[in-house]
Amino acid sequence: METTVVYYTSNSEDEPFGSRIRERLLGVMGDLPLVSVSQKPLPGFGKNICVGEHDNCYGNLWRQVFIALKEVETTWVLTAEADTLYPPEYFTFSPPRRAPYYRYAPVYAHYNLGKAGDLEEPKFFFKGTSNGVQIINRDYWLAIMAWTLDGEKEWFSKNDPVPPSPRVHTDKRYLWKSVNPAIGFKTGRGVNAYSQVSKRKAPLYELPYWGSAENLRQEMFG
Repeated sequence: METTVVYYTSNSEDEPFGSRIRERLLGVMGDLPLVSVSQKPLPGFGKNICVGEHDNCYGNLWRQVFIALKEVETTWVLTAEADTLYPPEYFTFSPPRRAPYYRYAPVYAHYNLGKAGDLEEPKFFFKGTSNGVQIINRDYWLAIMAWTLDGEKEWFSKNDPVPPSPRVHTDKRYLWKSVNPAIGFKTGRGVNAYSQVSKRKAPLYELPYWGSAENLRQEMFG
């Protein structure tokens, strides 16, 4: 499979959480090539491109993705975000058709907001899919990012107008599902402190592969 993992980060997550996310990524991604674009140096973390410190906002996130995609030499790109855990099978999927993208499902959200106020109990909230959990054709994504950033300044501030969203719309024909979910953490340090989750599905205290929400929170933040 011709796939590269692209990891992008503003390096805004607290330690040791940030390092533990990267350690777990390296532990499950196998021998796939890795391109990382960060705002602080990450030596030894794949091909690392450090762009310097900028505001943590969507415009700069997209700029970092655009920079990473220019370095990718494979047909497919797997996204890897600085606040997300991925199961091993996420890195072994081969797209069955020539669709431009496939979204992995399911995805759950876990909140650990620190000083902003933790939820009463550690839980997993059903999210469904996520922009940060997908495989996408490199040329297709590069074209989307080029269109999004065309004519825009190189780096954005939090007060700048947000350019049109380059998000790939979810198509139910292009989902790949597994028993083991991906988990996106909400720590209050990302671009958004909250995530859109299902109001129809009750939160869970345990998930396949990951175990209990309480134990996972301790492992990642303790």
